[in-house]
Amino acid sequence: MQASETKLQQIIEGTKQYVVPLFQRPYSWKKSEWQMLWDDLLDLCELETPRTHFMGSIVTMPTNSIPEGVSKYLLIDGQQRLTTIFILLCALRNHARQIEDKRLSAKIDAILTNLHEDGMDYFKLQPTQVDRDVFHQLIQDNESNEVIENNSILESPIQG
Repeated sequence: MQASETKLQQIIEGTKQYVVPLFQRPYSWKKSEWQMLWDDLLDLCELETPRTHFMGSIVTMPTNSIPEGVSKYLLIDGQQRLTTIFILLCALRNHARQIEDKRLSAKIDAILTNLHEDGMDYFKLQPTQVDRDVFHQLIQDNESNEVIENNSILESPIQG
């Protein structure tokens, strides 16, 4: 297991997957938590001298994966923050699509997914089972006919 200050770039670059273990709680951030993160990011964008945002510690543990699959890591700590960042990226990607900025939306898709993988390996982040279906719908920008009620992801910045 490794705990360290992690830069978002290290998490999102490359072909890998972060799996939230079953014992972790489902996504639970409400508007107050993600609004604080969003405000911090906006403040950083307005600085004359850019600096990094402290994401906190992300604790991961490599798992045994099959040789032809993506490298998989259990996400022990940091899943609320990382899930929120992925949801925010979905909102930005969807906005880029609305304004027909295909280049930006493609770049964001490359961050959110393992583009050249199939099945579950396609998703760079695998939340808990409770959140998985609705999260996959957001990543794929699908509106499912199936209604998923009482899921905190539906109260996220992409929806709210």
